[in-house]
Amino acid sequence: MCFVIKSKMVRIMKNPIYYIGIIAILVFVYMECGKYLKINYFSDDSHIKPLDEALVGEADVMDGYIPMTEEERFDDGLLKLRKDLVETIGMDESQVEEICINARKMEMRDAIDYLQKEYPFVVDVSRYFYVGEEKKFGSVTEVNEYIKDALGREDYMDYMGRKYADYLGTIFVFFCLILYPFYFSSDSKKEIYELLHTKPISGRKYILSQALGSIFIGLSAVLVITLVFQGIVLFNKDKFDFTINIMRIWKYTLWCLTPSIVYVSAVFLLLSNVFKSPFAAIPLIFIQIFFSNAGVKNVEGIFKYMHRPGAIFVRYPELFFETKMADQFYIYQMGLLALGALVLTLAIVLWEKKRV
Repeated sequence: MCFVIKSKMVRIMKNPIYYIGIIAILVFVYMECGKYLKINYFSDDSHIKPLDEALVGEADVMDGYIPMTEEERFDDGLLKLRKDLVETIGMDESQVEEICINARKMEMRDAIDYLQKEYPFVVDVSRYFYVGEEKKFGSVTEVNEYIKDALGREDYMDYMGRKYADYLGTIFVFFCLILYPFYFSSDSKKEIYELLHTKPISGRKYILSQALGSIFIGLSAVLVITLVFQGIVLFNKDKFDFTINIMRIWKYTLWCLTPSIVYVSAVFLLLSNVFKSPFAAIPLIFIQIFFSNAGVKNVEGIFKYMHRPGAIFVRYPELFFETKMADQFYIYQMGLLALGALVLTLAIVLWEKKRV
């Protein structure tokens, strides 16, 4: 069993795609997460400048942008609505201002209903309040207070760990779609497939060795990438105004990626046995990628990502200090591990039945 695992891992590690993938993932993760290594308290206004409107979408706290409060979002929405009504439609400014003053006296949801009745020709008034960046350019004092409050809730590396697991997990699934067909393809060839069924090899051990080998090869790539990124963080630790607990990166990396690797490996193994080709697993994994990246609209009509049971990666698309784990995070991840184990068991049963 150990020989099978070792030989399969050595074979795939000789494939240049393995190393090209690791380098590509590392570059991608650094490009996305490296910007968060610049987060620090601002000392004065000269270090914080507003960005062009086209760049605000990617802005975060290191650029001086923080979330709006509900009151600020309400005022910003009224300002945008007023500007469109006066400058674009050409309505009387004093009349619009009077209606906006009345709206300010209400709760935001009631104000939106009131404004929709006053301006029925506006397709959807709520988009002025709920659709947009929902962040503002803050003053040095506001940004520093925001950072201080966030670090009072959790450690800096908790936020970094979630962002890292987000970007690494998303791209790593695609890496598996490229890597695992190479891993399982040799055993799907007709002559090898028939040979394995005629040799006195324990089906249980063979399937387990296949599964463990693919899991180890995936985890080894995660290990290398995370060690390099950890080194980058430690190299920059003297530049931070707050403490660095590097183990937080490993916490989120292992919890977010290990269940995914186990599940994807099991699916490739099962469908390779069923169809004698690992490529049969690719459509199913693609469907789960779309499912995992999906979200829902909340009661305010705002589209938000939602971590769902069965998701093969976990997203944290919010602003850096707004990320947080879902309440059922650990249950969902344990469930994904259990699902991977169930698929693996099914692969063992199927293999042994074909040997009879």
